[in-house]
Amino acid sequence: MIEKRNKSKDKKEFKKIKNKKEKTPEQIKRKKKIKIFILVLIVILTLYIGISTAISLNKFKKLIKDMSVNENSIVIDSDGNTIAEIGSEKTKEKIKAEEIPSNLKNAYVAIEDERYYKHGGVDVKRTTSAIISYVFHRGSSSFGGSSITQQLVKNLTGDSSNKISRKVNEWEKAITIESFMSKDEILELYLNIIYVGPNIYGVESGSQYYFNKSAKDLTLEECAFLAGINNSPNSYNPFNGDNTNKINKRTQTVLSKMLELKYINQEEYEKAINNIDSGLKFKKGKVSSDDAIYSYHTDAVLSQVIKDISDKKNISQTFATNYINMAGLKIYSTQNSNIQDKMEKEFEKSKYQLSSQNGGEHSQAAMVIIDHKTGQVLGCVGGLGKKTSARGLNRATQSIRQTGSCIKPIAVLVPGISEKLFTGATIFEDKQQEFADGYNPENYSKYLGNITVRRALESSQNIPFVEMMEKIGPKTSMKYLEKMGVTTLSKNDENKPTNDLINDVSLSEPSLQSSNKTTFELNTTEVNDEATTLDENITIIKSPLVGTYYSSSKPGGDSYVTVGSNVKKGDVLCIIEAMKIMNEITSEVDGKIIEVLREDEDIVEFGMELFKII
Repeated sequence: MIEKRNKSKDKKEFKKIKNKKEKTPEQIKRKKKIKIFILVLIVILTLYIGISTAISLNKFKKLIKDMSVNENSIVIDSDGNTIAEIGSEKTKEKIKAEEIPSNLKNAYVAIEDERYYKHGGVDVKRTTSAIISYVFHRGSSSFGGSSITQQLVKNLTGDSSNKISRKVNEWEKAITIESFMSKDEILELYLNIIYVGPNIYGVESGSQYYFNKSAKDLTLEECAFLAGINNSPNSYNPFNGDNTNKINKRTQTVLSKMLELKYINQEEYEKAINNIDSGLKFKKGKVSSDDAIYSYHTDAVLSQVIKDISDKKNISQTFATNYINMAGLKIYSTQNSNIQDKMEKEFEKSKYQLSSQNGGEHSQAAMVIIDHKTGQVLGCVGGLGKKTSARGLNRATQSIRQTGSCIKPIAVLVPGISEKLFTGATIFEDKQQEFADGYNPENYSKYLGNITVRRALESSQNIPFVEMMEKIGPKTSMKYLEKMGVTTLSKNDENKPTNDLINDVSLSEPSLQSSNKTTFELNTTEVNDEATTLDENITIIKSPLVGTYYSSSKPGGDSYVTVGSNVKKGDVLCIIEAMKIMNEITSEVDGKIIEVLREDEDIVEFGMELFKII
């Protein structure tokens, strides 16, 4: 039997050897080279990823160091005067770490991050639990598990998406912050910027709003209340209706957690509970909450700077906005305040506030004054009437329109007269006619027959200017347009028919910033009215400003509207957060929501569609 097994084994080994092909020395050498190449490639990729991550985190570190000063930035006019402070209430009502009551610090740590002083930015235990929940719910649940440092990252960057990639980046950034800031410094910054109420940021402002006193004077139960509302300030706002039971229950939860963690003793706990049972003494204080209404010129400057910082530092515009709010920057503009003031006062006059004959919208206008020698914008007004909104629609920079007749002297008269093809006295025939490629332009008003170039310009007649353009030719017109700073044409336009060239020409935008090494271009986005009617039945609601879209008044709260909701004119549809100000967007019409076009925390631009109403 043993002999039989050995024979079988020998037979199998023989077949194995027979089937195996002998490798040549060249093949062995080639295989070795491939292995070495793969190994080197893995090492290079690892180094690249590591270096890229290190560079990215180092850039983030520099940004946070700048933001940790938590000071308003200022805008300076052409005369060196400060014309605006850029920031929110969180920077106006700051409180130093040593002034923050220990009960308030401990209350936040107890309810938000009980192992705050033990971890290095990420609580492994809570994070692991959050990952398990996320996996088992297949990504449908909120990720959660955020430490105070992670929450700080989210508040600073404005990135709050529920994606695993975002959370990984957040972990890295939280660990980075912990590497150069102490726990007290992190907690101080966090407590000075968190959202605590309607357009209110930071515990000092919150204390003034809810109790009409400084945070350093808060009682234990008041500290517990303030920390407890962190997950839903609007829901726990005592001035928003009868929610006493809800407030008391949440405040007691915070106190119980503080007792459990030995931040307070049994006697302190029971005294605070008794005070709650007797009723928390809320007293609405006066909190400065002006909506930071700047001039149209300043609005345009901020849009430029936000975009420039976003592009150069490779961060979101929300992060760039927060950076400006907190980094204490000096922003130099070209605004001539004397000119700007005169323009605004003129545009506020009631004589221009005219309604259309059918009782529709008021007339509108915009104006820009430019120094023709430098191209600097000295004054800018984007609408009639007194300016009442912060960074609202600026028709001077955001309502893009065709250049219209403004292009005639630039594209036609200057090259034609310079090339001596005609003069101001040259006669052209102003009559209806057909040009090359079947182009049939019309005048806005009547036809005047034989008229001079001067008269054609005076009355802005179209036909004579098309005739002049045919004499000049697109190539010559292009040459002069480029000399004057028009940047939107390509060389392919040289051979375009006259009508195409005229229709396509658009002028480059002048800078609202002082001339220096950094050039800021206008952030121009096509904007129509907030509500645009597609046909007689469907109305589209558009965003009147740049910001972050929220469907409800609080995180995780019920949406103001959903598909199928019936709305009336003036009903709140959503909130757009801009520069830490919650702007309510209301319906312009009565009707039913047939489509919601944005999701929570989407970044929206001016004029971006939000809802369809029928």
